[in-house]
Amino acid sequence: MIGTAIDMVKGKTDDSVGEMSEEERKEKYKLTYQFVVPGNFIGGGSGGGQSGGGASEGKPFLNLTAEGTSIHQITRKMAAETSRKPYLEHINLIVLSEELARKGYLKDAMDFFVRDHEMRRVAKVMVAEGEARKVLEINPQHEKMPVLFIDSLSENIVKHGTSLPPINIGDVHSYLLKGNSFVIPRIVIKDNKGIILGAAMFNSQNQEMIGTLNESETLGLNFITEKVESAVLEFLMNGQLVAFEIKGAKSKIEADVSDKDQIKFTVKINVDGNVGEVYGDVALKNRSVLSEIEEKTAKEIERIINGAIDKVQKKYKADVFELGAYLKQEHYKTWKQVNKEWDKGENYFSKSVVDVQVRVDVRQIGASIKMVK
Repeated sequence: MIGTAIDMVKGKTDDSVGEMSEEERKEKYKLTYQFVVPGNFIGGGSGGGQSGGGASEGKPFLNLTAEGTSIHQITRKMAAETSRKPYLEHINLIVLSEELARKGYLKDAMDFFVRDHEMRRVAKVMVAEGEARKVLEINPQHEKMPVLFIDSLSENIVKHGTSLPPINIGDVHSYLLKGNSFVIPRIVIKDNKGIILGAAMFNSQNQEMIGTLNESETLGLNFITEKVESAVLEFLMNGQLVAFEIKGAKSKIEADVSDKDQIKFTVKINVDGNVGEVYGDVALKNRSVLSEIEEKTAKEIERIINGAIDKVQKKYKADVFELGAYLKQEHYKTWKQVNKEWDKGENYFSKSVVDVQVRVDVRQIGASIKMVK
């Protein structure tokens, strides 16, 4: 067993719930496990296995789905009804439906996996748009199994900067224990293909999903939290397209805490990169032209970051930027005054001011032209 998907079943009850109230019995989980079929793995084709316990002739994997009122109950039921014993140590991926996440069941759904002694804490966690089980049914072109494809995709896409770095079950457990707002990678299905797209946001108040960040907004978040390894930005200069390749970014946060009702943060971002592509006649040998590229790139990054800040602060009011963590470490006295209502209640986070300052340095312009200093 290498992956699992957790969905909600609406309006169902189960006799096994015993003395639970009608309200408590409304919600029910639909759990899908993806098993390896070793006999079909060598030479097996790509494509989806069959859900619900059906055969997967010729396929290297099998998806089994069952329903119940707890993950533990469903797992035991599946072991009793099939010849395949769920063995959690090999799980690489846990996918949660957006419905489950928005209803605030993340903590409950993860509890079984956190507690089980077989479960590895490096298993990745994602939130799916729509049904989570459909993620385990995609048809990858270059991998034999959906879970292995998504696992590889999550490692590669981080180089684009527009997706979150992989979040594992250990990270989620830490978020839940600390009671902070946080983000988890989001996966969507398009044309039967899995695409990791942006982020799902969870608030600190009840740890439920409150909204999403698109690719640009996720890039802005990653700049602040210093998680941009690589990215490409495009803009026009004198009517010509310039593609700037970011090769590294560092962030430094400072704060003026003289007024706790309006804390002022300054986020300084230093970016290194290369001119990756230029259309038309752009004189890169001219130092003033390179300075203009640096300035335009900096303004584009500031626009992206400010867009993310504006959405998160005004609409969702949840500190996924980890500014509270900075206050706790650097301004503990102030943090003690605001922490209980940092991004809930009085919500000092939403009242704070965040000033973004970006500096860009061009390191290379291409092997065929020497940069003039």
